[in-house]
Amino acid sequence: GMIWSECKEIWEEGPREYVVHLWNLLDFGMLSIFVASFTARFMAFLKASEAQEYVDQYVQDDDLNNVTLPPEVAYFTYARNKWLPSDPQIISEGLYAIAVVLSFSRIAYILPANESFGPLQISLGRTVKDIFKFMVIFIMVFLAFMIGMFNLYSYYLGAKYNPAFTTVEESFKTLFWSIFGLSEVISVVLKYDHKFIENIGYVLYGVYNVTMVVVLLNMLIAMINNSYQEIE
Repeated sequence: GMIWSECKEIWEEGPREYVVHLWNLLDFGMLSIFVASFTARFMAFLKASEAQEYVDQYVQDDDLNNVTLPPEVAYFTYARNKWLPSDPQIISEGLYAIAVVLSFSRIAYILPANESFGPLQISLGRTVKDIFKFMVIFIMVFLAFMIGMFNLYSYYLGAKYNPAFTTVEESFKTLFWSIFGLSEVISVVLKYDHKFIENIGYVLYGVYNVTMVVVLLNMLIAMINNSYQEIE
């Protein structure tokens, strides 16, 4: 029903007018993810049904452990921990979780009707512009330290107490979670006696935390507070 409603809205308003409103994009994205989730789950159901038909037709033994099955059939007898990462059921569950989170955002439709929550939502929507401006500086500083720390520690893979900064992915995760205080100082410590590299790591990691947590995040809070007061 919601998909049909969106199709009617696109037909009546036209694609260009439909895309202008962010609520429409949110609805379209949410419904698309739901459809993708149900499609992936249906694919998993069809594959499992085909495997079950093979077992019913060719396997006489009740215990499947005593039977040699083709790989594409045997796969559906495995426990979840042996499933492929690209299994349709796993993908379906991940997409469904995202869609459920987006679906709760539809509650925001009715908030402007309330005298208490309405101004908060309107203010939040308008301060998003300030956040996007701030993100330019944030991303620039973040990328600089991420690439720098990766270049410093990429040669020490396996020679650290944790894999932080040894790959681009680990560098991203370590620096991102350090903003929330969830990364440890041991991330820059080496098992080798290379104090020069280690000291540079300490300095860069310290400067990053001061720049991000002390300066930039407080600047963002000040910008949001100023924008909120103007809007109010």
